[in-house]
Order: sequence, then structure tokens, then C-alpha cells
Amino acid sequence: MAPSKVISAANDRPLATDLTPDEAYGVLRSLLANVPGAIYRVALEDGLSLRLIGDEIERITGYPPEDFVDASKRTLFSLVHPEDRQWVEVELRAARELGVDRSITIEYRIIRADGAVRWVLERGTTTLDQNGRPCLDGVIFDVTDRRLAEERLRRQEAEAAQARELQASRARIVAAADQARRRLERDLHDGAQQRFVSAALMLQLARRRADAPEVLELLDRVVGELDAGLADLRELAHGIHPAVLTDRGLGTALETLANRAPVPVELAELPDDRLPEAVELAAYFVVAEALTNVAKYAHASHATVEVARENGRLVVEVADDGIGGADPDHGTGLRGLADRIAVLEGRLEIDSEQGRGTTIRAQIPCA
Repeated sequence: MAPSKVISAANDRPLATDLTPDEAYGVLRSLLANVPGAIYRVALEDGLSLRLIGDEIERITGYPPEDFVDASKRTLFSLVHPEDRQWVEVELRAARELGVDRSITIEYRIIRADGAVRWVLERGTTTLDQNGRPCLDGVIFDVTDRRLAEERLRRQEAEAAQARELQASRARIVAAADQARRRLERDLHDGAQQRFVSAALMLQLARRRADAPEVLELLDRVVGELDAGLADLRELAHGIHPAVLTDRGLGTALETLANRAPVPVELAELPDDRLPEAVELAAYFVVAEALTNVAKYAHASHATVEVARENGRLVVEVADDGIGGADPDHGTGLRGLADRIAVLEGRLEIDSEQGRGTTIRAQIPCA
């Protein structure tokens, strides 16, 4: 009997010296035992009859290899998942027409003996057996773990993309709201506020020309109401969007807040340089909301405001000596602040024990 020769499938170069049939059989047995997959040979005639299959097929499918040889009990194709059978059958039929030394690679699902669904990778090469009949030599690997890992990765990437889009969407909403507030503040200042000022000037002129005491008294009352309305309008415009923040920066805007607060406010530290607009707005509204809560609920005698940069973040802290007990779950002010800061990938912390005052601390990325 002529010796066999081991040939490289890649370039047909001999990889070893001539082997006797016994040596070749030993190599085959070693491959069947050690390759981490089920080595097989399928005759491309007689309905794709399986001639040889490695023991690894039992670990992959849950059925012993003798069940598959010559289809004694079942075929490998019978285990293919119903949703994959059609295209797998097309691939296997095409293998008959490939000719010698052509390769196929297919990946599909099977249903194990225990009902579990597994993914397998099948790679094969067409060749001729010792009698010159066409056959397919290949190997089947269980690639379920790899497929599951890829699926997890795809799911994580999709979730991360959704999270990024949600974050971007929230940022666009906040930016659009800030822009609308800025336009409204401008409209109030340049439109309604200027009309009120003009009306007040005309009333002053009319008062100087009036003679009847009752007319003077009425005009005084109108001027007083108009001045009060104008003050309210300025307060409203300032609360909608502080023009001083845009024009002169965060430090000056916070000084204005402190001067208008009904309780004494100590400004411990303020930034000198300008920051990104979204960061300045977030910091301003943190201080504004905190001082509003101090005035309304804290019963405090004083408050402290400190704003400083720490490790690429702007840290804003407002503390008071009031009664404490602030609950961010009640009311929309603090929740709205937390949402605004979250858009900037920052966080808001509230420390407010009963009887020990309240400290609101915001950390806003500003690098």
C-alpha cells in the first residue's frame, strides 16, 4: 500500500515526510481526539451521507457519534434550527458543485438533545476519497460563547448609543430652553419694560401740569402702581434669564443675587474668569434656587456661597444655618436643577439634617 503524504491546504507544500498508512491513521486518530471540534467526512453523493465523525460531536450536540454515521439514527442536518435549515441546505447543495479543493464556511444554530440552542461554525473543503468519489472534509466547532459575547457587545453598544443620544437630546432641550429664556428676557427688557418706563415719564409730566388735588392724588397712585409693576417686571426678566450673567460673568451675577437676597449672604469664593455658558447658567441657577429656598423655608440667619474649580469641575456650594429638612423629592426646583446638571454629566448633592441647616453642593464638569 502506498504511503500517504500530509499536504498543506494553503499552498500544497509538503508539511511532513511520507507516512505509512498506520502512521496516517495515527495522525487522524490524534486529530479526532485533540482538535476542539468535531472532524467529519461527508460523501457528496448518496444524499450527503456522513462517513466519519469525531467524538467531540457528542459534547456539541448531546448525541453519540455513532448516531450520525450513515444516518443510523439521525443526520446532522436534522439538528439544524428550523429558521436556519433553508439556507444551510442551499450551502450544502452548493458544495457538490464546488469542485475539488474548494472551501465552505457556514455558521448556524442547532438544537441539542436537551433542547438547548447552540451556535456552530462549520468549515470544510471538498476533496476526493480513496475511490475518487467527491466528499467534504471539515470540522464543526461550538461557537455559542463567542456568539453570546458578540450579542452582549452589540447590545451594550446599542444601549450606549441610546444613552448618548438621550444625553444629547436632553442637552439640546436645555439649550433650547435657555435660548428661549434669553429671547424672552430681551423682549421684556426691550419691549414691555421700555413702554412702562415711557408711561411713567409721561405720568410724571402730567402730574407736574395737573392743578386739582384729586387729580394729583390719583396720578401719584398710578405712578406708584406703575413703579411697582415695573419693579416686578424687572424681577421677572431677571429670573427668566439674568442679563448680568451674559454681560459680566458668573461672579458679578452671584454678587447681584447675594445683594438681593432677604437674608445676609457671604460670598466666600467666586471665579474670576469666564466659563462655558451652560456651566455658568447651571451654577447661577443652583445658587438662585438655593437662596430662594433659604428665604422661603429655611428660617436661616445667614447663608454662604462658594464657587471654585476642583480637578476639572466647577464646585458650587450654598450652605445655611436654618432648620434643615429639605427634601428634593418634594417640589420641582431641586429636581429641575438635578436634571440640568445631569445633562452636563455633573451631580447635585443635598445635605439637610433636621435642625442642622442645609448644604447644596453641585459638581459640574467644566474642563
